[in-house]
Amino acid sequence: MCIHKVLNISLSVDELENELSTQPQSYLVFGELPAAKVYVQFTGNFEGKSVVWNTCISTLKEYAKSHEVADDPKQVIDIRLEEGSYLVEIALNLEHINRATIERTIIMVRKYKRLRTGRHEYGVRSKTEQV
Repeated sequence: MCIHKVLNISLSVDELENELSTQPQSYLVFGELPAAKVYVQFTGNFEGKSVVWNTCISTLKEYAKSHEVADDPKQVIDIRLEEGSYLVEIALNLEHINRATIERTIIMVRKYKRLRTGRHEYGVRSKTEQV
């Protein structure tokens, strides 16, 4: 994952919440919007404990540049625990990532009850299925 190069993944929940207390939104964005890929840090719960989500959100097209994907891929969420930090890659079937996309993605991660580590595909296929 490319997250290590952009985000300080060693931030604790308290450190991130302290930094967020001076921000207008409940997350930090690294990168210009709109974009094909953006990095985001936010807090949430996972397996009953508070965590910092160190996240890369990208379009499927951007994700496919560095990952093997099917000819007609579904959206992807890949959650890994590395050195005590939660790293998340999310690939969405969109033309670009904007603030509204980031906020909807954060809600999805925070509210999904069966979230677990590993790579998971979800949603409709990018080319052959309609929403």
